[in-house]
Amino acid sequence: METTVQNIGDYFSKTIVDSLSVGVVVLDLSSRVVVWNSFMSKHSGIGAEDAVGKDLFDIFPYLSRNWLELKFQSLRILKSYSFVSWKQRPYLFRFQHNRQITGGGEYMYQDCTFIPILDTDGKTTLICMTIQDMTEAAESQKIVEEVIDANKALQLMTNYDALTSVYNRGYIEKQLEAEFNKSKMNGNVFSMLMFDLDHFKKVNDTYGHLAGDDVLKTVSKKVGGLLRNAVDSLGRYGGEEFIIILTETNEETAAVIAEQIREGVEQMTISSGDYTIKATLSMGVVEYRADLRDYLQMLHEVDIALYNSKKQGRNRVTKYTQLNNIN
Repeated sequence: METTVQNIGDYFSKTIVDSLSVGVVVLDLSSRVVVWNSFMSKHSGIGAEDAVGKDLFDIFPYLSRNWLELKFQSLRILKSYSFVSWKQRPYLFRFQHNRQITGGGEYMYQDCTFIPILDTDGKTTLICMTIQDMTEAAESQKIVEEVIDANKALQLMTNYDALTSVYNRGYIEKQLEAEFNKSKMNGNVFSMLMFDLDHFKKVNDTYGHLAGDDVLKTVSKKVGGLLRNAVDSLGRYGGEEFIIILTETNEETAAVIAEQIREGVEQMTISSGDYTIKATLSMGVVEYRADLRDYLQMLHEVDIALYNSKKQGRNRVTKYTQLNNIN
């Protein structure tokens, strides 16, 4: 018996194709439907009797003709299958789904496979498209992404100061302890700066706390911009007090960096509403030494150096070794 397009369609429709949980569409090279399984009938609302023999683009005018025809042309030439994930293209057919997609679209997410069907001479005669419902996987992926986003937000809340966006006290202390322990083990050097905004209470009393917040944010941004982003750490230690960890940096170099920061802030004019405000910093510098017991002693020493800067008139940098003749 002569094999016709209709015979092919009847054969496939009456066998396993209709029992598959994926959509199966077979097209001839003129984009006419040859096979249309029950999945396609169920989700499109169009039965096989109404689809077979029709042009696919007449059945679904919204399909991207240019994109699909290029895809079909590629299949004919390369004679190998092509796959399109829902992550690349959320759907091909506008099939409804019955799931609640958080922040998603109204249509079923679909993975699509395009397969050339070859005759005995190796010539592409038909094109098979399979459509897999990936809505459940998409929903699971979106839930995972939301959890990741929530964890990132939680990390930001946990590690960063809400006002200035620099590290908070808890995190900067962890960073300091880790750097101290690394130096204790490997013998490498690092330094720490501690600085305090001079007469900050006066700023709040004169211009208000919102202006004080603007000063803290502006100074933090300025100081952060003067550091090496990949290796240095800036954290708000409390109120108007900040810590900077300078890796692989000795005291002399740290003091030079401290002076650059002090001068940079002194030269700034900070705007807050109708006010223009000037700010200065007092700073202390300490370098890691092998005789230090722990990072807390280092904090104590840098605090002493900072206190000396304030005592000597503020807006200056003091090295801890200047006070104790430590070499």
